[in-house]
Amino acid sequence: MSATYNRRQVISLGLGGIAGLSLLGLAGCDTPVASQAGGPIALKMFFWGSATRDKLTRQTIALFHQSQQNITITSSYSGNDVYYTKLNAQIASGNAPDLIQMDMRYIAQYVRKGILLDLSQLIYNQTIDLSDFDPLLLDSSKVNNSLYGIPLGSNYLCMFYDSTQIDKTTLGPLPDNTTWDTFAQYTTELSNALGNGIYGTSDASGNYDVFEIWIRQRGKELYTVDGNLDFEMADVADWYNYWAGLRKTHACPPANLQATLDLSGAPTDSSVIKSKAVFSHLFTNQYEAFQKATTHPLALAILPKGKGPGIFLKASQLLSVSASSKYPNDAASFVNFVTNDPGALETLGFERGFPGAAHARSLLAPRSTQNQKTITTFMDMVANSGVTRQKEVLDPPAAGQIADILLRVSQEIGLGKTSVANGAQEFYAAAQKATAH
Repeated sequence: MSATYNRRQVISLGLGGIAGLSLLGLAGCDTPVASQAGGPIALKMFFWGSATRDKLTRQTIALFHQSQQNITITSSYSGNDVYYTKLNAQIASGNAPDLIQMDMRYIAQYVRKGILLDLSQLIYNQTIDLSDFDPLLLDSSKVNNSLYGIPLGSNYLCMFYDSTQIDKTTLGPLPDNTTWDTFAQYTTELSNALGNGIYGTSDASGNYDVFEIWIRQRGKELYTVDGNLDFEMADVADWYNYWAGLRKTHACPPANLQATLDLSGAPTDSSVIKSKAVFSHLFTNQYEAFQKATTHPLALAILPKGKGPGIFLKASQLLSVSASSKYPNDAASFVNFVTNDPGALETLGFERGFPGAAHARSLLAPRSTQNQKTITTFMDMVANSGVTRQKEVLDPPAAGQIADILLRVSQEIGLGKTSVANGAQEFYAAAQKATAH
């Protein structure tokens, strides 16, 4: 069914926004079923992240249990590199988690398959209270003008860097207003100055998120409104060629080393934490977990500049409810809990991103740790830097597949199995096929 909203909700939710896809076969929302009165309710939650995120999530669930003693939530997590493989296995076995952490890159794919519950009715009846939630963040988190997940926070893609390593050299900090060309020069000099197998930057040639910023800085989007590619093969060739140049000058690790690093999205295989690279490309909400994993001070830097603005405020993750959950109202009550409860907000802090609700930001501001203040200050700086541009086109269902292709071809090029020109052609043809409809 399609949801209807009164005037207050239209204003507060900012409905009418993101340019969606004409996704054939999207499941309509079913009316949520009430939970068994008074009986014990068991829910499962699955998410990606680090050990830090797992600890904070379990603490938050424990708080929820105190107020909802008839509901038990069992949580589990994995690295981002295998998360969707594991999630798909659970869904295929008929054992889908009730609460699913979701990313905007993949959400259209799961909506089209009918896996996620349309939360419109639960928002309408205020089971999930979004009365003071950032409307722009909500607007950027919709599929066909409906919400299938509530943003757990927002973030910017940026660069983390190990300032201790830079202090070992005479280069000084990364210059302000760094372009991609000056970044290449700086990281090459950094690699040469450090030696000992420490490279200036990680190799981001297979990083879909950085690639998207690169394309957007060229005044384009990855996709058109109807889900086709919105960039040219020449853009891909330029991208792969840029990183091939950095490998050649030893500004970034060789492909066989990079293939073992920066895959899980956690500190455990981070090139920066392992002192294999000084710079790496991550999201602001990951800062706390990464800083806790090293004694070296980590700093944040804006991505290199292109011809135009390309960075955008992104929902760090969304919390979705499975369409097959036996207890959608109770699962939604946990979504509401992590969005609005003061204890939950204090426990989770900024680890999943900058909170979307105004009262959450007001609550956390005076309680912020130094690491959280670093994130807030940096996000404010990015927002006022002139390098941002709102994202208005939803990723199509094939986006996750295209991200895998980008990584695979980048590794083929890095390992010398194909040339940049042939790799760009291979990626572009595969991406066109993936988006064909």
